[in-house]
Amino acid sequence: MPYQPDVEAALELARRDAYDRGYYYRATPNTQARTMSEEEYVAWEMAELRLSLAEAFGDDDMECDDTMARDSWRAAQVEVTGPDSLLAAQIYSGAHSVIDMTGVAPSPEPEMVAPVPEDVLEEVFGTRRPTADAIAGAIAAGRLEDFGRWYGAYAVAYDGEHPESIVFFGHSGD
Repeated sequence: MPYQPDVEAALELARRDAYDRGYYYRATPNTQARTMSEEEYVAWEMAELRLSLAEAFGDDDMECDDTMARDSWRAAQVEVTGPDSLLAAQIYSGAHSVIDMTGVAPSPEPEMVAPVPEDVLEEVFGTRRPTADAIAGAIAAGRLEDFGRWYGAYAVAYDGEHPESIVFFGHSGD
């Protein structure tokens, strides 16, 4: 993203851009849940779960928590119109893109982007002001891979002494 001092605003622009360009995973909508009331869907889903558990383990009288079924029904009711509603509609899969990163944190946190630490910038690039090409090369070479799934990072890219862009990267999904 073009540089701006407000990283949160730049992240929101990146999320919107990814949505507008279709750079995300879209789970198949749960049409079954949209045709039933919440109670009907939960009863149906729990009956299916009990049946599969009975087939796998021979016990058809297991107690099962219906939280995921209720969450799935609620997610199916969401009209997808942008990055946030996309996440709300597919709560268990995410978007597998920058859309999954919902904010900026000072240090790594799930579903957030955090700045690449200055010591890592020095170690990887030999400077705290890498170019966009250097950052892209380091990402491609796996030199900035210390972030786990559902964590994101960002680095400010420089053109000489002037900030040029903000590069967001990380891993969400599989």
